[in-house]
Amino acid sequence: MRILHTGDWHLGKTLEGRSRQAEHEAFLDELIEMAQGVDLVLVAGDLFDVYNPPAGAERLLCEAFSRLSDGGRRAVVAIAGNHDAPERVNALRPLAETQGIYILGLPGDVSLPEQASSPGPRDRARLVACEPSVLELALPCGETAVLAALPYPSEARLRKMPGDKGKTEEDYSARIGHLFADLATHYREDTVNLAMSHLFVQDGLPSESERELVGGAFRIDPRALPETAQYVALGHLHRAQTVRGALTNARYAGAPLAFRMGERDQEKSVTLVEVSPGGEARVETLPIRAGRPMLTWEATGGVPEVLAEVAAGKHAGAFIHLRVHSPEPLNLEEIASLQKAGRDFLRIETVLPAGVSDLGPEETGRLDLPIDEQFRAFYKAQHAGSDPDEGIVSLFLELAGGAELGALPEADEAG
Repeated sequence: MRILHTGDWHLGKTLEGRSRQAEHEAFLDELIEMAQGVDLVLVAGDLFDVYNPPAGAERLLCEAFSRLSDGGRRAVVAIAGNHDAPERVNALRPLAETQGIYILGLPGDVSLPEQASSPGPRDRARLVACEPSVLELALPCGETAVLAALPYPSEARLRKMPGDKGKTEEDYSARIGHLFADLATHYREDTVNLAMSHLFVQDGLPSESERELVGGAFRIDPRALPETAQYVALGHLHRAQTVRGALTNARYAGAPLAFRMGERDQEKSVTLVEVSPGGEARVETLPIRAGRPMLTWEATGGVPEVLAEVAAGKHAGAFIHLRVHSPEPLNLEEIASLQKAGRDFLRIETVLPAGVSDLGPEETGRLDLPIDEQFRAFYKAQHAGSDPDEGIVSLFLELAGGAELGALPEADEAG
């Protein structure tokens, strides 16, 4: 049996207001090519970037699932991650399951029972049995997979599981272990036994940009993953990696695109698994070519160097954090020339010699201004002369004790 493991697509994601739709489309085209000859595709959560994704993201997901299933000739199983609204992804199930696509939004979900009783053509994937969070799939290759599929198990969602044996945050890992142990009782010697979930395993390596997001999240001991599973497909961490300390073959496929600057040096990939009943899983990573590069450009020669190297074709098509080394803050004319240079600068930062103020000439010596004006001057210096919107200023004042300063009225809720 050949299995393709992917996840953390984050469809609808933007970067500093820039659409990633074209990159996602290129990745999914590439994924379809990789799926040729594959029997089962596992998508380990975070299908969307937000609970209410744009219509284009929903359309892209439906098209991708349909193409991956190839009319039911290939089984596709997807679970919700912490970025997904379970009800929204579950709404796709009635139509999806007619094509061999199975979606679980919540721990304990059960696929439609009428599909399990329908034999269907032998060249189609068939759901032959189902229990809460367990699917038994007969695949056209002649083998059967038993999959323990656990969508993002938040504390609130775990409490609703009938098999949940814990009540406190401290034993969260043990509760996940008990749940996986219960699900693993459905494994058999004559089936390929798999597990999939969207969670943070202790000692996993988050991206630099993910540390603040996962640092306070519930972590599980890698030994809580089901030892009798031949392969455990995980989602949540964007860095592709094997899970250290697991008692079985467990892996994060990682995100297909770099979504933040902290992910710029990661090699993006999907995971191909080959396994037979009772055998050891053989794992191969398939690199992803899609996606624009992200990089930091250290321009030690100042603005003239940047303009000259752009003219020579340097870093075309990349997302760039530009650090311009200069003896004094850049003036508005220099900033404008960089903005018109034809490169996608996410940020233009001036690197000044030690002891030189990072405020522009017009702000130097005016630190007696009200704190909101000081913040505006700082923001402009860090964002290529752009003014902050009032919502950002109000948030800064709130964090800095703005209620006492009283510099601005409250922003509306949209801010």
